[in-house]
Amino acid sequence: MEHSRHRLKTKLIFFLPITVVIFHFILLPAVCSGNQSDKIKSCLNTATVFKQSFQYKNAIEAFENSGEGDSDLVKKYLAKLFYLTGQSKRAYQKISELDSKNWDSYLYLGLINEDLGRLNQAVFAYQKSLKLRKSSIGLFRLAKIHQNRGQFQKAAVFFKKLIDHDSSYRLAYYYLGHSLKEAGKNKDAYRYLAKALNFYPEAGKIRDEFKEVKKSIGKEFFLKKRKEKAAQRERVTLGPYYRQSGIPLVKVGIARGLDQFSFFSPAGFKLQGRNSVYKGKPDVFYDCKLRDKKIVLIDRKTGRVLKVFFLPIELIPEPKQGKYFPVYVLDVVYGAGDFWHKRIDRAYRGDFRVVFKKNRITLINLVSIEEYLYGVLAAEIPPSVDKEALSAQAVLARSLAFRNKARHSGEGFDFCADSHCQVYHGFSAETNSTQEAVDTTRGEVIFYQGKVPEIFYHSNCGGCLSFDVFGKKQYLAKGRDSENAGMPESAYGKEEWFLNYPESFCKTKSSKFRWQRIYDNQDSQIAFGASLDKIAAIIPKASKSCFRHSKMNLILTDKTITLETGLAIRNFFDHLRSSAFSLELKKNKSGQADMLIFWGAGFGHGSGLCQYGAIGMARRGYGYQEILKHYYPKAQLKKSY
Repeated sequence: MEHSRHRLKTKLIFFLPITVVIFHFILLPAVCSGNQSDKIKSCLNTATVFKQSFQYKNAIEAFENSGEGDSDLVKKYLAKLFYLTGQSKRAYQKISELDSKNWDSYLYLGLINEDLGRLNQAVFAYQKSLKLRKSSIGLFRLAKIHQNRGQFQKAAVFFKKLIDHDSSYRLAYYYLGHSLKEAGKNKDAYRYLAKALNFYPEAGKIRDEFKEVKKSIGKEFFLKKRKEKAAQRERVTLGPYYRQSGIPLVKVGIARGLDQFSFFSPAGFKLQGRNSVYKGKPDVFYDCKLRDKKIVLIDRKTGRVLKVFFLPIELIPEPKQGKYFPVYVLDVVYGAGDFWHKRIDRAYRGDFRVVFKKNRITLINLVSIEEYLYGVLAAEIPPSVDKEALSAQAVLARSLAFRNKARHSGEGFDFCADSHCQVYHGFSAETNSTQEAVDTTRGEVIFYQGKVPEIFYHSNCGGCLSFDVFGKKQYLAKGRDSENAGMPESAYGKEEWFLNYPESFCKTKSSKFRWQRIYDNQDSQIAFGASLDKIAAIIPKASKSCFRHSKMNLILTDKTITLETGLAIRNFFDHLRSSAFSLELKKNKSGQADMLIFWGAGFGHGSGLCQYGAIGMARRGYGYQEILKHYYPKAQLKKSY
């Protein structure tokens, strides 16, 4: 996965160049024409085109000039526009006229009341909205009201609910840690502030709070935790496995940039280098430390130096009665910088190689490609889902491994163990269901025009599959992810698509299907490094299929930053779930931006197999070959061995 980040130096007042505005006028439908029903639709489409260009006043005028203002649809849309232009009194009047309110009507009512300082009414509106549909905005703003009132325990409850609903909402980890700290629960606060500091390493406020909490907890707490962890490691037991033969081997980079690592092997091992060999004992923990470009092998318990090796070295587990046991490696880091970041012990099949790269050591796992897939599958898709979805995922994971072999050859291995290649958690992650899926599809690989094509899969497409995110790929499915074709074409229909839950194979009530983000000036300081009033303009320049932004210009006071890809856009805006979103900017009475709102769809790039879609298809009775045909309609399935 790409990682890019720019620190904001300027202010969020959105504008559109005159040439772009003229272009939009050319494409506008006849303003509010036709019979009453068509006239309302026409007005909504016209207003939406203006709104998406951040020309909110023109959008309001499109309604006011038409005389169409009696329908609930128009009243609701006008209420949003008045709110976004800092006219919250007019917004409140308009939204109060609705005959009935749905979840997002109550959500905007909460935002409007909050802007007017009517916090009790805002809390009531957010609660009504959340009863109808859980949303990140409702949970986040409700939590912040309690936090700003000094009701830190209540705030912590809602920030925790937000993380449970959308674990990718990075700011929630900081605010939860802060609220727990203020509530006097420093031990609980430590966990969330540590995570927040991983997300925002440059945020001095978070660093200071983290240090304060750590100091208040005291050294005894951490000493006790280390002792508990050491005792837990002593109780670890690992079962045996049989090694597979006749299957290609792959090299997986488990960890890079190390100055040491620790491990044990249940049946003993052999450590060998150019100059010496050492036979290790079963169930004894060892440290391998880098010193003067050599590896020093140390008994972890006694601290005694056992051997010194010139790099590279190989770690080879010894068989026991024809069976092998995995090697247990301590404190493996994965997902650095992401919400799934962890440091955890992992067990791995196969042998290991330790090499010297860039004045540090790299730990490489050598394993057959099928055994590699055992450790990939359970890390990439929930093992509990239908077996046909697991089998489809197994074929794609194998195909990706075939396609990307030697991707990291310059570092001495084929694949990394993170999302840049495929997440690989080794023996520790394996389950009977994922092993069965790999075995059922053994050797099966996707081919297109005689070779393995670029393989893409993602968590949730949001209901629409993109074929052009990485350049136009003719073998990929495109459009609506369902048995029925068709996506909204009107401007208003597209905007509403982000608020609704249209039928699709991947439809789910989770934030992976529909997500939201909201930032006020305080949030922006943490997430972007400056308040919202520091950007001169944000101009969407290009998009891909399924309403995915692919290029944006950020006009700053001293320079222009161009975000060239969907991933760069996602990362810049605090690591959004996807680049498919509708963007709203709220200004205050003075015309200054004070709220940024995202309405998004999907989790990931949206190309190739949609994992939630595959799960949905499997539940409807589709087999894994049919699932693959749906997402790769022009590809063929072949046996490679």
